[in-house]
Amino acid sequence: MTTLDLKLPRHLYRQTTNQDGEVTGVTYLHDRLINWFDRGNGVHKLCQAVYEDELDKIACWEDNRLLQLEEQWLEVENGEDDDEHEARYHLACDTVTREADARREQAKAHKAERQAAIEELVSQCVEHIEDNSPASLHASHAAEYLLALALIGALTYVLL
Repeated sequence: MTTLDLKLPRHLYRQTTNQDGEVTGVTYLHDRLINWFDRGNGVHKLCQAVYEDELDKIACWEDNRLLQLEEQWLEVENGEDDDEHEARYHLACDTVTREADARREQAKAHKAERQAAIEELVSQCVEHIEDNSPASLHASHAAEYLLALALIGALTYVLL
């Protein structure tokens, strides 16, 4: 999943635009993502909201498709008792229901995938910030500063 597929809140992204105002790139902000993650149930709420939205779309698709099938069957039936057409209608309805159930299972799997991908992204952000923070840069040069101070101290001792 890309970061845009994760459907993170808009305030976590930064857009870059060209002179014409067209969006040329979208990136997420490491510090904002970590803060959002650390505030609590943001990830769970986001994943649940996206999951429920997908379930609503599936239910709408299923209802529309079943309605279409019923309308087609009513046109074909036209007041006559035809067991063959009715059997086809019920078979088609069962097929639509099975497909909707499969889509629901897929949405549930996407929810778990999304949550794992966000957690992985946050851990990568934490590593990135730790590797590029000024404190770690100063800490990496601390040994060099101590050595330089020791040399200055030794030089001062020798001179005195």
